[in-house]
Amino acid sequence: MGLLPLSAGCGTDRPRGGPPISLVVPAQVGAQGGPFARELKTLIEHQRLAGKVEIRTRSADTGARALGFAARADSDDLMVTGSTLVAVAATNGSGGLIEGTSPLARFAGEWVVMVTGPHSGFRTFDDLAAALARDPARLRLAGRDTGGPDHVLYGLTAQGLGIDARSLNYAAFPDLSHVLAATLDGRAVAGLGGRRELAAHIRAGRVRPLAVSSRERLDGVDAPTLMESGVRMQYAHWTGLLGPGRLGDQERERLLDLCRSIADLPGWTDACRANGWVPMYLDGDDFRQWLGTEARRTKAVLGDLGLL
Repeated sequence: MGLLPLSAGCGTDRPRGGPPISLVVPAQVGAQGGPFARELKTLIEHQRLAGKVEIRTRSADTGARALGFAARADSDDLMVTGSTLVAVAATNGSGGLIEGTSPLARFAGEWVVMVTGPHSGFRTFDDLAAALARDPARLRLAGRDTGGPDHVLYGLTAQGLGIDARSLNYAAFPDLSHVLAATLDGRAVAGLGGRRELAAHIRAGRVRPLAVSSRERLDGVDAPTLMESGVRMQYAHWTGLLGPGRLGDQERERLLDLCRSIADLPGWTDACRANGWVPMYLDGDDFRQWLGTEARRTKAVLGDLGLL
């Protein structure tokens, strides 16, 4: 079912001082990557959890180059990762993400909302699911990057409904504004976006939510979960950190202590609230195991979508 275990930080003694850190943000981590790195920089420097923090954005990297960088980086080069990079890695084999790096921690995420236009004939998710089961190729579904998290979520939804994912009619748009425009003008029957991104549109009645990707219903969103709608899975746009692949045990423990200290800070809870993120902390071997499962799930659905 691909469940996301949600746990708090582990209450370790906070490290004080230490070498400088570079937070590397590849383009493939998506829109959350930059704000996530900036929040970590503020907390680490303000609490003196390490030395000075530099943020390095690698906007020109392909997915393969980003993974290659993580494999050979210095011990204090930490790469921001997330659901988008998992999809990129799946096209290159999950070992590029798991075996070539040192997974440190998953910090936070955002649940996804499936929406339609306010005047759509699909009043509920069950209405849409029934129409997809009859003729999935006839109904266009809108999201962002082909093979990205939105596409993966549609594929997982199709799998959960017993629909051939390869027959889905998926249209990729450059950003959420284009996804919403296509959903509202009838070019697509449904679109996907993060809860925070869609909150104002939902409140104003510009879109109607059909389902949410979380385990439980979300406050302010009058829609069932995919879990209770027969799909039986959950999915989030999450963000975390990878260390380089050649970390020694002592260096890895030092960086895990840093991650746990950040997650324990009241300031991290405040940062999540301010950015509309859900705390989803998981670290060490538990995170590595979960990441491997998520990589395999993503690779399987991309294969079913005909992208591998």
